Amino acid sequence: MKGQARNTNQRRLRILGDDEIQAIYGMPCFTPEERMEYFSLSPKELAVLEELHSIKSRIYYILQLGYFKACHMFFVFDLQGVCEDAEHIRQLYFPDSQTSELSITKVTRLKQQSLILELCN
Repeated sequence: MKGQARNTNQRRLRILGDDEIQAIYGMPCFTPEERMEYFSLSPKELAVLEELHSIKSRIYYILQLGYFKACHMFFVFDLQGVCEDAEHIRQLYFPDSQTSELSITKVTRLKQQSLILELCN
């Protein structure tokens, strides 16, 4: 039986390579121009931003919104993985603050995702 399971896995058709899977399902890697496009906020998006309390929650919201605009997917990330994007947002919207961490609770992340889905219909 174990030999059959191994043969089944080896006979599976692999259409996409790891880099292609990453390109389709992975987090986007923005150029400076794309950062300006995806992280710019409409008046409705700014109104939702004002409802959020902390700077890190606001930055996380803008990151989630920008990635959702680009890929129509949500991601879980930390500051190390998105440092360039987070720094761009901080300089653009919160120039007087510093971000040393970007962790938020799961409840906050899911609430933000719900708000984003409502904004994007």
